Order: sequence, then structure tokens, then C-alpha cells
Amino acid sequence: MKNGIRFDPRTKFILLLGVNMLLLLSRSLFLELALFLFCIFILLVDKRYKNAVIYLIAFLLMLFIDRFLSGCFTGFYFTIINFIVYALRRFMPCLILGKWILDTTAVSDFVATMWKIKLPLTVIIPLSVVFRYFPTIKEEWESIRAAMKIRGISFSVEHVFVPLIFSAVNVSEELSAAALCRGLDAPGEHTSLVEIKMSYIDYLFLALFVSITIAAFILKGMGII
Repeated sequence: MKNGIRFDPRTKFILLLGVNMLLLLSRSLFLELALFLFCIFILLVDKRYKNAVIYLIAFLLMLFIDRFLSGCFTGFYFTIINFIVYALRRFMPCLILGKWILDTTAVSDFVATMWKIKLPLTVIIPLSVVFRYFPTIKEEWESIRAAMKIRGISFSVEHVFVPLIFSAVNVSEELSAAALCRGLDAPGEHTSLVEIKMSYIDYLFLALFVSITIAAFILKGMGII
């Protein structure tokens, strides 16, 4: 978010929604590969090279398991493993974009975008709380694990998830109160220091995605995918 190119939040969510819809269009490996490479290209443009390499290695590994090892091994357990691997690989483009959006979109950007597109308050307040909720829970998880490590406590369900559940309840209440204290429910026009504006990079990637969509529908109509 600091070093990469700044994308408009509207572009991010349009791409995420579009990739989800295209994945439901066909089970073709060609379309899946095209969407995966499109997501990797986004990461490369945004200078997230390490993430791009990790996702590429994971995708190739899961593809190898699904396409090659499935013919060499049989049995109930390998079938379950193969199904999980296929599901993860199938929806990896969505996972990549979702993680990228969470990493690169600040809560202030997200809230300013919702005001920009004039969503109702009944939508803005819950979504703003949810968008901040998961990073906070991640911080709570890391704090609990650090405290367990200092005290020499081994990993167990009761030592991790019980305090995490209590923290989750408290965090949700605190975030809701913070959202109201910041005036999200106040009537009238809201202003923001964040400027929500489409740039050339947004139009470029939207045009590229539209091209992929048109090509996918043409190939779908021809029976190729």
C-alpha cells in the first residue's frame, strides 16, 4: 500500500466480484489459469513480488497434485486431499484478490468509497466494522500466541480459542462504539481527507478484465471452455 500503485477501492471490488462470477462460468482450466495470471499480474504491478512468487509456487504444486498424482494414487484419504487441493486451486484467484484488498485498503479508504457511491447508513456502519474486525482479530491471535510462548504453554484449543472468542466479542462491541463515536451515523453530508478518484491504472485493469470476460464468453459460446 505504501510502495505499490494506488488502486481505487471501487476497482478492487469490481475485479473481485468479476473474478468470482467468471469462475462460476466454466470449470475450464484455461479460464482458471487466465484469471490466476491476471491476479498475479496485479500483484506484480503493485510491487508485491514475494506474494506473487508464493502464490505461483502454491498454484503449480496444487496443479501437479491434481493433474499428475491423482492418476498415481488412489484411496479414500488421497481423494479427500485431492478434493481440498482442487477447491483451493479453483478459488485461488478469489483468495489472492481478497487478501490483496485487505492488505492494501485502509478502513478510511473503504468508508470514503461507501460514502462516494452513496450507500445507506445501514450498510456503511456494519461493513466498516467488519472490515476492521478481521485485522484486529489477527492482532489478538498473535498476542495470545506470544503470551502462551512466554509462559511456555503449548498450543491447545482451550488455551487459544477460549480467550480468542472472548476477545472477539469485546472487539466487536468496541469497534461498533468507535464507529458511532466517529460520527458514522451522523446525518448530512460526510467529508473525508481521502480522495476517491479513478486513475489510468484503474481504467487499464478494468479494460483488461473486460477483455478477458468477452474472450471467455466467446470461447464459452464456441464450446472451447
